[in-house]
Amino acid sequence: MANAHLNLEERIELEAALRAGDTQAIIAIRLARSAGTISRELALNGGPRSYRATEAHRAAQGRRGAARRGDCAIDEHPPLRAEVHERLHRGWSPEEIAGSLKRDHRDLPLMHTSHESIYRYVYIVARGELQRELAACLRRHHRRRKPRRRGVAATQGKLQDMVLIDQRPPEVETRLIPGHYEGDLILGAGNKSAVGVLVERTSRFTFLCHLPEKDATTVRAAFTRKLDDIPAALLKSLTYDQGKEMAQHKLLAADLNLQVFFCHPHSPWERGTCESQNGRIRHYLPKGTDLSLVSYQQLSAYQEMLNERPRKILGWKSPAQCFRELLISNLSSS
Repeated sequence: MANAHLNLEERIELEAALRAGDTQAIIAIRLARSAGTISRELALNGGPRSYRATEAHRAAQGRRGAARRGDCAIDEHPPLRAEVHERLHRGWSPEEIAGSLKRDHRDLPLMHTSHESIYRYVYIVARGELQRELAACLRRHHRRRKPRRRGVAATQGKLQDMVLIDQRPPEVETRLIPGHYEGDLILGAGNKSAVGVLVERTSRFTFLCHLPEKDATTVRAAFTRKLDDIPAALLKSLTYDQGKEMAQHKLLAADLNLQVFFCHPHSPWERGTCESQNGRIRHYLPKGTDLSLVSYQQLSAYQEMLNERPRKILGWKSPAQCFRELLISNLSSS
């Protein structure tokens, strides 16, 4: 049978059969259940001599209710619960929280959990205002978990003298050599405002660029300001989509002495590192936000919080830590 649990009628029949002296094997055949199901039912409820159908059914409902509520170690262990709450309020994802807890408390298994346990705690165990508060901390703060949907790339105008990603050196794909970036714009309400995004592929370090306007001149100037102080050894290429804000890509390449490569139309996966980071950025700058009202200081604070978040792909180091290591390595080799 698809349902492994006995219902009340079956439990009543089981109790009556036991009182009549029937064996477990005979009862299993009569109820069309496996012998293991009958044996487990009796073991959970005091054995053949003490079995009572109504008490067994009430106990089973209690166990199943607890399972639906998602009882978990997070709820039962206050220090773990406090750490999970604190890191959720810092904007970290459940996966980042689970990985960093194992890193920070290597010898304390009670402080370990999984990202699925955190999601279950937020969406099932937590109740009322606490549930709404914790769900709002998640990147996609739905009232319940939803499957991820991919966006649709916008149609872009034709830029002059583009060098497509097909001609990008193979070293960029391997991420073994730092200094290769991906870029994009995060758009605000009505697509009337924007924030520039630059992500270094090896460390995943992200720059957020304040944009008073989203025209090509403003974008080029903002990108140049952000990357101008980066050592030349860590400034090799930029991969971007074919957005019209990159109309001055040749001037940008000359300003920063790097190569600019363009993705094929409607192919956001070709700069997947930046696309993934955009999702994290939306935690701080949700869709529908008027980004023209976000100050340079606010954006700098969001950038710092974003880069301090631990990343599984980096062995639970933060992008800031990895980028600092790259800078130190460059200084020591120069």
